[in-house]
Amino acid sequence: MARKWMTFLFICGAAALALRFLLDSRFGQSTLVYLLVPFVLSLAIYYFVPSATGDSTIARYLNHMRIMTVAFLLTSAFLFEGFICVLMFMPIYYVVVSIGFLVAGLASKKKPDHRDTFKAYALPAVFLVMVSEGLFPATTIPREQSVSYTAYSPLSIDQLKANMAQPVTFDAQRNWFLELFPLPDQIEAASLGEGDVHRLHFTYRRWLVTNSHRGEMHIRIAKVGEREIATEIIRNDSYLASYLQVHGTNIHFAPAAEGGTNIRLEVRSRRLLDPAWYFAPMQRFATKQSARFFIETIIARHPVEEIG
Repeated sequence: MARKWMTFLFICGAAALALRFLLDSRFGQSTLVYLLVPFVLSLAIYYFVPSATGDSTIARYLNHMRIMTVAFLLTSAFLFEGFICVLMFMPIYYVVVSIGFLVAGLASKKKPDHRDTFKAYALPAVFLVMVSEGLFPATTIPREQSVSYTAYSPLSIDQLKANMAQPVTFDAQRNWFLELFPLPDQIEAASLGEGDVHRLHFTYRRWLVTNSHRGEMHIRIAKVGEREIATEIIRNDSYLASYLQVHGTNIHFAPAAEGGTNIRLEVRSRRLLDPAWYFAPMQRFATKQSARFFIETIIARHPVEEIG
């Protein structure tokens, strides 16, 4: 039993060192971190950590998931990463490890048929293709994205603009997913003049109460038109800037047929994390919910409903 745990701890320690090395390199946002390391880790544990007599592959798989969930939450301290990073990592880790145990289980069958043997070797090949995403220009999925949210407000365009020139207070209810991310703890913004710069100060405590990262986002009002307001981000060194690079926003106002105004908020950004199949939908969802929160808090200053 002691040897089993020593082997397990050695493998996990090697994986943690590999992650720390990658996170400090230019590959810190790549598939090497989010796909390759967990896949190799799952194979290493399957083949080198002895199982109890009679343990099935499923039993070993469930036991691995239980132990590694606790281990990754604990090793966030060693990796100097916060709970947000760990929470974003765990779902994709579960997917990748499931693939790894499936491959190992098929390959180690005492009497495999040809179909199982083919799957055992074909799946890693497919997985390596997935790992190559983003590492080379030819395997990089377009990172630029534009997300829009359109809502109706009974207020006029002038009233909405007047709201935007008022001091900002983030008192609207946020989507549950956004609750994972910190709001600015200081805001310097009470104007709507072309060329004005609004400053948002963020403090992200990686370990909830300590290990803080402080940064700022500076938003310049690039254009103030009759029915359009455009902004651009001229500085962003907040912690979340390592996940998503926001370029700016475009706000369009259109008088509604029934009175009031239709508001369309477009957010332009660049995805920094790979793989795209996992992070792109997640970031689009977060961006869309952020746009709604921005409309309800700053522009309309009342709850809104999305319109088609």
